[in-house]
Amino acid sequence: MGQVTIGLRNGRRAVFEVDLGLDGPAYIVLGVRKSGSTLLNRLAAELARINHRKFIDIGDSFFRQNVLAIDWQFDPVLPEILHPGNVYGGFRDMPFTLLSSRLFECSPKVLIVRDPRDALVSEYFSNAYSHPIPEQTAESSDTKVLMERHRREALKNGPDGYVLERAGEMARTITEFAAIAKASTTLLLKYEDYIFNKRQLICKIAQHFGWTVDESATVDMLRWADIRPETEDPRAFIRKVTPGDHREKLQPATIVRLNTVLLRAMRLLDYPTDS
Repeated sequence: MGQVTIGLRNGRRAVFEVDLGLDGPAYIVLGVRKSGSTLLNRLAAELARINHRKFIDIGDSFFRQNVLAIDWQFDPVLPEILHPGNVYGGFRDMPFTLLSSRLFECSPKVLIVRDPRDALVSEYFSNAYSHPIPEQTAESSDTKVLMERHRREALKNGPDGYVLERAGEMARTITEFAAIAKASTTLLLKYEDYIFNKRQLICKIAQHFGWTVDESATVDMLRWADIRPETEDPRAFIRKVTPGDHREKLQPATIVRLNTVLLRAMRLLDYPTDS
């Protein structure tokens, strides 16, 4: 066990607990926001524990410290966090400077994605009602201020106005993952394929990382992972898991406009732009 301290270009410093002196690859967990990334990270963290690997949640750690994604995803110091044998997660934005790392290049990665129209609807409800907002720290309130602005905009604009306002940003986020989405080291997971088959999701993650998981551990994970709300609660973190939600929540004209804005992103992820 050891510590890695990095100093970002914006003057902020971050400390991460990692295991040092191990061999082999690192293990990388990525997910487009509101595409099942929280579930993926929780499962990966538990599988890491079972397989005696340390899970380091980079994205959430920066979030709690009020460090914006734009301030770390392009920072040249980021590759210093990578050490063999550790599991790195919480990447909801593409960590571009990790592309310069040979360890990142050769390490197995899992990336979860979702129909971006459904992801945008989920983001609306999350930002309007349920997403946690970090407390101001001694160093910054950047993330707190950003999340409070997103909440005001969501409540003001409603679902149609919000998704149209945010569609370009979602498209950008998705296309940024093009650098690794189709790489041989990346397991691309579609939310729609696994949200009702979390047992297979657990097996896929473990298999791709070369880990083991027995039936008892799988059942234990399914007890907290396989949640299907009987009724929709707009204020709940797990509001609704059924794919195709955008067809119920958005006007047809809004979906047509989204199809245009999201065309490149949807083609990258092999989603049809049906209306």
